[in-house]
Amino acid sequence: MSSGSSRRSLRRLVVAVVVGVMVGGGLMAVTPAGAEVSQSLATSWKKIWKKELRPLADKRYYTKKKSDSTFATKAESAAAAAAAQSAASSATDSKLGSYYKKTESDARYAPAPTVIRGSWSMMDNAPAVGTYLSTDVNWGYTFSGTLTVHYIPPAGAVPAGCSGNLDAPGADPGNLCVFAFGSNGVSPVQIRNTSNNSGTTAPFAANLFATSTATGNVYAYGSWAARGTGLAAGAPRVSPDQGGGSTVPGE
Repeated sequence: MSSGSSRRSLRRLVVAVVVGVMVGGGLMAVTPAGAEVSQSLATSWKKIWKKELRPLADKRYYTKKKSDSTFATKAESAAAAAAAQSAASSATDSKLGSYYKKTESDARYAPAPTVIRGSWSMMDNAPAVGTYLSTDVNWGYTFSGTLTVHYIPPAGAVPAGCSGNLDAPGADPGNLCVFAFGSNGVSPVQIRNTSNNSGTTAPFAANLFATSTATGNVYAYGSWAARGTGLAAGAPRVSPDQGGGSTVPGE
């Protein structure tokens, strides 16, 4: 065979192979075998989305249903803000931040008593006539000023500025009224302030003073009522009566 014939035969063989490959590739695309390959690839991507990608997407984003149940809409937020503003501006018994309104405070706390009441007593086994006796009365509040003092002996007339009696002593604003129940061997009781000045009080207390008119068992006791014209601004409370008496709220 000549060399020219050999070259022609080789070219035919190469062309036949190329054509066969092209036809085979086309058959894969259009035959059932090719369709199975395409379906397999699509199924793999669905699995990858479902198992790998979608869980990550669900962690980063809310669904519509979850968003609606979790967050307020603009309309709901606006309505809530309007309601809160209305309540803050028109309510009469609600808290204002960390404060109470007057009606809430009145319902929550006991008011400061206007009349302070207590009892008093002084006694001694006096060794001689002229033995000193004294006791203090503290009303537990610091008034804005001193009080006008009154001593009412047993069965004595109740003076202006005082009211009531031994069992229910009363006092008008600015007065201290000391009622005596009984006494034995004791001079008339004087009322003094903490500086030993007679006829007045300290803003928070008073001292009752007397001397014995006999030896032996001497005593005097009774009740008292104090009422200031107002409390001193920012003044702390002091201890209640320490001379045998006690303070109780008045009317």
